[in-house]
Amino acid sequence: MKISWLISRYLITSVTPYFVAAWLLLSVILFVQQASRFSDIFFSLNIPTNLIWQLSVALVPNVIAFTCPVAMLVGTIIGLTKMQRDSEIIAIRAAGVGHLQIAVPILVLGLILSVFAFLVNLKGVPLAAGLVRSVALQTAIKKLESPVEPGVFNTEIAGSTVYVRGGDFDTGRWTDIFIYSEDVTKGTLRLITSQNGRLDFSGQNSELVLENAAVSTIPRDGAGEYVSEILGEIRFAIRTKRSELLEKLTTADLTIDELGLKELTEFAASKEGSERVEAQILVQRRLLLSITPLIFSVLALVIVLRFKRGVRGMSIAISLLSLIIFYFFAFLGEQLVRLGVVPLSLGALLPIVLTLGAAAWLGLSRRVSFFDVPIARLKSAFRNLRQSDGRKIRGKNLFVDLTTGLRDFDLARNLIKNFFLTLGFLTAMFLIFTAFDLWKFAGSFDGGTMLLAKYLYYLLPFVYLQIAASAAMVSTLATYVIKSRQNEIITWTAAGQSVYRLLLPCFVLTILLGAISFAVQELVLPEANRRQDEIRSTIRNRGIPGEKSGRTWAVRENRIYSYFPASDNEKQLDMPNAVGRVSVFEFDRDRRNLQSVYRASQASWENGRVLLEGSVERFGLENGNIVPTNPRSSEIYEPSNPFLATQTKPAHLNRRQLAERLEIAEADIEKRGLRVALEKKYTTPLVALIVALFTAPFSLSLSRTGKAATVGLAVGLWLLFTGTTNVFEQLGQSGLLEPRLAVWSPLVVFAFLGIYLLGRVRT
Repeated sequence: MKISWLISRYLITSVTPYFVAAWLLLSVILFVQQASRFSDIFFSLNIPTNLIWQLSVALVPNVIAFTCPVAMLVGTIIGLTKMQRDSEIIAIRAAGVGHLQIAVPILVLGLILSVFAFLVNLKGVPLAAGLVRSVALQTAIKKLESPVEPGVFNTEIAGSTVYVRGGDFDTGRWTDIFIYSEDVTKGTLRLITSQNGRLDFSGQNSELVLENAAVSTIPRDGAGEYVSEILGEIRFAIRTKRSELLEKLTTADLTIDELGLKELTEFAASKEGSERVEAQILVQRRLLLSITPLIFSVLALVIVLRFKRGVRGMSIAISLLSLIIFYFFAFLGEQLVRLGVVPLSLGALLPIVLTLGAAAWLGLSRRVSFFDVPIARLKSAFRNLRQSDGRKIRGKNLFVDLTTGLRDFDLARNLIKNFFLTLGFLTAMFLIFTAFDLWKFAGSFDGGTMLLAKYLYYLLPFVYLQIAASAAMVSTLATYVIKSRQNEIITWTAAGQSVYRLLLPCFVLTILLGAISFAVQELVLPEANRRQDEIRSTIRNRGIPGEKSGRTWAVRENRIYSYFPASDNEKQLDMPNAVGRVSVFEFDRDRRNLQSVYRASQASWENGRVLLEGSVERFGLENGNIVPTNPRSSEIYEPSNPFLATQTKPAHLNRRQLAERLEIAEADIEKRGLRVALEKKYTTPLVALIVALFTAPFSLSLSRTGKAATVGLAVGLWLLFTGTTNVFEQLGQSGLLEPRLAVWSPLVVFAFLGIYLLGRVRT
């Protein structure tokens, strides 16, 4: 068989740009998904920059090992479909080059990528897992060096709760300090307040030194005497586990995720039961991901050569279906091995054999014409569809009658079609990657599969908001690049239409998309995020539900609230925002001396008042005595809701709730984080439009050459936009930039850049 190197090189150069673009696009989207799991590290002021960079690098190997095979499939299909549409495949065949000769360079590329994926899984993935563990331990150690954070109630200190309103990390000085502790044996509560304090370090422990502290000791049941005293200095020891963490950091014991293939094999041989099975499954998974680029190159070739120009879009739909089926059987094979139904070798070969079998069947089905029959019948059914007067219904004429113009409708139809196609593909990749990440937990207990499916369902709103703008970018590029290649752009402009008029449907649809995204963010996302966080915690605990939130704290001016989240039964009553077992500690104006305490079995906030329900009591503290009093009112005037603290994450709040939370925040760190989150919610309706602004100019080139380069520039600009917005958000979190400026400035800059690029497009 004689192979033309010129044709082989041309095939490779036709596929590679689309492969690289798909690889970058998928990798960035999945990297952002992975990074969101470590948001407390990426946006923490206490964490050194070098640890953040190490974590960023550690997330890359797993992502690229997963996206490499998918990009191979997508890039090959897009590149070869383009050649097929331009009749280049026909020309190559006419020159005497057969399908096998066309396939060889693509298979060689798939083999090279399989070797690359094997090296990544062999060395990169284990090193990345070890680096993630190291960063997590170093982060925990760093946090222990400063266990007090302004605006946050620290409940991780044994037997105590510590709160400071403000302070300076650099000097270690803190203001308005509150400490709550219980002595169960003595049946007393101890409250310590001080206007100034500092942190001292001694060995493995930290000490919070309080100056001129007021100490109030009261019985837990509210009966008897209380003791109040002013002390010049109090040293409050904070015991840490720094030595244990340092020992874990330096230990040679590695988790199975940190072991290479050889070490995993040896580990499996030395273990029994579930540990051995999990190690064997991990080896199986890494080998499967390593060989997948080659398998997908075969599948892509068969799909493109099987579905010729007569069935447009079918190849892309088949590729997406193939991906889903391939990874489904990969999950199924792992689960069957865990259950002992099939041996390890069969479980590993299940997705490979089925995929190659499907590829062989598709290649031979040209003779069987399996798909031709239903397609022909479908076309025949539409041809035979007639109106009552016997005339045929012509869809195109009907569409023209229903729309203001064929051009606008055609552009809008293609934009919407490409958007949903891209959205479906990226959503499938997002969910598959997430399922791969959690399958080792979900597959290890009964009901884990259904719980994982439920988690993926509640994850959908988050996934949509993450990828909607990216899908709009791909849709814009695909629509206008195809129109340009087919000379439709030239025809329309020659007829006197401005390119800006041609872009009007794109901008209208992205504005509509922004409105839909904003509605999802406000109405659907908060509750979905709460549910998926709960389910994810249960999955990672292997079916054991996470502990219900315990005592929660909130501070309002001279009052400190302590309460527990209400049960589901209590929430179903007339008080949907109710909380239970409430204690209110009321101090003087200086927020130093305790004056009175409220207790109630249940409470809620409504219209500027805290409503105390159930068993309500109040007692004042006077001259060393506790004076029980019947509360004249079961209401406490409170302008803002003190019980919002039960929803700790900004992702669990909509825009209105986040604004309310910002109003009651007191610490600068908390305010900055909330303001950045709030400003991001305001930008949601505009992101898709801004992406379309700087993407559209690259898709409107009127020449037929250099399309791959212009698409690459558009994707590169999108990557720059994504990276810039994330960096600026971190600057806003850290206080180096004002939050509004940090969030909006990248959007404004890229919007003006898009307008500038549009102004340079030939009209």
